[in-house]
Amino acid sequence: MDSALINIAFIVPDPLLVKVVNDAWGLYEKLFGKRLNMHYTVDCAIEPDAVVPRMTDADVVVSRGGTAASLKARNVLKPVVEIPITGSDMITSIRMALAKYGNMPIGVVGTINTIRSIYFMKKEFPVPVKPYVTASVNIRDLVDGMERAVADGCQLILAGHRTCDYCEKHNIPAGLIYSSVESVFMAIIEAVRCADVAQVEKQNSLMFRAAVEHMFEGIITVDKDNIIRTFNPAAAELLGRKVPDCIGQPVQRVLSEGRLSAILCGNQSYTNEILRINGNNCVLNCVIMNHDGRRIGTLATFQEAQSITNAETNLRSRLRVSGHVARYHFEDILGDSPSIQKAIRQARRFARVDSNILLMGETGTGKELFAQSIHNESDHATGPFVAVNCAAIPENLMESELFGYEGGAFTGASRTGKEGLFETAHEGTIFLDEVSEIPLTLQSRLLRVIQEREVRRVGANRVIPINVRIICATNRDLLEMIRLGKFREDLYYRLKVLSVQLPPLRERETDMIRIMQHYLTHYALKFGKGNIMLSSEAANRILNYRWPGNIREIRNISEQLAVLCESTEISGADVDAVLPVETVVRQSFEVREDGDPTLDSMEKRQIIEVLARCKSRKEAAEILGISKTTLWRKCRELGLS
Repeated sequence: MDSALINIAFIVPDPLLVKVVNDAWGLYEKLFGKRLNMHYTVDCAIEPDAVVPRMTDADVVVSRGGTAASLKARNVLKPVVEIPITGSDMITSIRMALAKYGNMPIGVVGTINTIRSIYFMKKEFPVPVKPYVTASVNIRDLVDGMERAVADGCQLILAGHRTCDYCEKHNIPAGLIYSSVESVFMAIIEAVRCADVAQVEKQNSLMFRAAVEHMFEGIITVDKDNIIRTFNPAAAELLGRKVPDCIGQPVQRVLSEGRLSAILCGNQSYTNEILRINGNNCVLNCVIMNHDGRRIGTLATFQEAQSITNAETNLRSRLRVSGHVARYHFEDILGDSPSIQKAIRQARRFARVDSNILLMGETGTGKELFAQSIHNESDHATGPFVAVNCAAIPENLMESELFGYEGGAFTGASRTGKEGLFETAHEGTIFLDEVSEIPLTLQSRLLRVIQEREVRRVGANRVIPINVRIICATNRDLLEMIRLGKFREDLYYRLKVLSVQLPPLRERETDMIRIMQHYLTHYALKFGKGNIMLSSEAANRILNYRWPGNIREIRNISEQLAVLCESTEISGADVDAVLPVETVVRQSFEVREDGDPTLDSMEKRQIIEVLARCKSRKEAAEILGISKTTLWRKCRELGLS
């Protein structure tokens, strides 16, 4: 087949195999003749990450063993032909190894497609020969296979290049599994066949036509003479035309003299242009197709704007409801104080491993922000992030929500069943917020899921393996709950393999003003106001407040201030107006009692206000931050009954 140039790329694990490939290619050309449109390249590489960039111009990739398996698993969108390792290759490799090292038990290590021929060999050898299959060509898996062989008494390892390199560095006798010219020759025949098929597919326009016809967008192409060459069903529906009546016709005849007709016949490209078509707003994109500086045609795609909006809304809704998206990274965490930076450093290190993590801290300290950041910096970043608020799920539904259920497992259950949140988080991260609220009756099931890495749905008799990173968070003292018999001790230690203590805002004084200013700027922009700054008086109020709600509270207070502020500066009075009354009163007493021991009229009014709101003097004293006796004395001094 003499058409476009075909490039076959050989990726071999050993320089010695380069000569084998050259010899096999020479034999192929001798038997079948040399094809001018076909050439090959040979490269030595083992790591798939190193292989993929070298495959850019290849039509077919030829490799062997674990490298071939890894490329196929990566779905590289190119044909990958495997060089078979035959029984003859294995016999030759065993003989070469024995000749080099002498007679000793042999362990053959590698992925199943590398060493499968060992299972079909009938030949007797003077030494035991046993296979040890590995899960992948990852060096950890290969070393595991080699160590299993050594533990079984194998004194000589027969394996691929990576394992042999490892054995050489550790003084372990090892022989390389070689491929013969015949094996490579067989791979070349298959590669040529795949290349010919790929060429046929490239030249076949049926695939393109089918794709165009099934697109949801309207697609129209015209040639240099403004004759319609493509007019798909979506375009016909949007324009109220029939496809056979449009193909091959001048665009002006089909579309009259409207704006779309002018765009298709013009020389200007458009991006996201809003166009009125048959009473509907449409989003149009138009590209002028040029060759050698001359227009050879125009491509236009268009779609109803409402359908785009609906699709985006639906997607966002699904992602939001499912909790599959982690939006935050460590760079989004505000603060330079030593305590928060220490927590960030710890969390970054923990993100690199798969161990369970327990995030501890008061409400509003940013536990989910940390959980999302850990997920986005971990090996699970490409998987889902499923956030579960354990306190928000009713106890009678928690088991089926976490672990799923089979069809008809209980009254009201769906007939088709439902996957649980642990299944949903497969290959990603599940974040169990407020894990302390999981009932004792379910804690044992959670413990088993963590230990076995598998779930059993409610009403099922089978288990489902899962690969999930588990991050938990709590604002309660779990050790105290264990002492009270409300939390399992064994579960606690399973969850707290690694732990991060998130500091409360009151321990981050150097961050308070920065965080408040950040949210003020954010809400000022949101509400269409100018830049709003904190006065020194307001800053002092902020620093003196304990912020029991932490970041969540400071964000809410910032929003209130941004709404209420009528100038470009927040005053101390503005802050007092939005902070809880109890806090303002308590601060007033603290200031006055450190200075003048008498109460001024403002303090008197504050006491009157608190007494009016409270049912008892005990409650009022607690709000004022003084004892009941002190309150009684001050009331008497002020003439208050």
